Amino acid sequence: MMRIKILSGMLAGFMMSAAIADTPAAPDTPAAGEPAPGRPAPDRPAPETRIPFANHGGIYNWQVINDRTVLIQGQNRKWYKATLMSSCFDLSFAERLGFESNSDSSFDKFSSIKARGQNCPLISLVETTPPPKKVKANKAAAPAAPAAAAPASPAQ
Repeated sequence: MMRIKILSGMLAGFMMSAAIADTPAAPDTPAAGEPAPGRPAPDRPAPETRIPFANHGGIYNWQVINDRTVLIQGQNRKWYKATLMSSCFDLSFAERLGFESNSDSSFDKFSSIKARGQNCPLISLVETTPPPKKVKANKAAAPAAPAAAAPASPAQ
């Protein structure tokens, strides 16, 4: 008959860590925090950020991407991507937006956007690159259409 002794408390933790330390690691096993060989490193999400003094001119500009994403430009001219908790249906048609800030006057992932009376809470606010600039059509650069030739009179 085999006896099993159950260790408890700190002694058990010490014995387990000593047993694990004595075990050699397999050569094909990657170290903790490193991706497995042949696999790309996982993309890490951008860190959450905040826009300071949002209710005192901290928000300079905004651009709606879709019904769940708004790009916001801070007074420091940095762009931020605000992801909404759910679809905000009036967002694409709104001519003006309200930015509801926190009690410390900052705008972050716990804030919300108001569009046409609809409250749209955020789930994420991260720094991003500026949106692409719109290309203005230059009328002078467009080639002029050739004038239509006058119809030739039929030979008589």
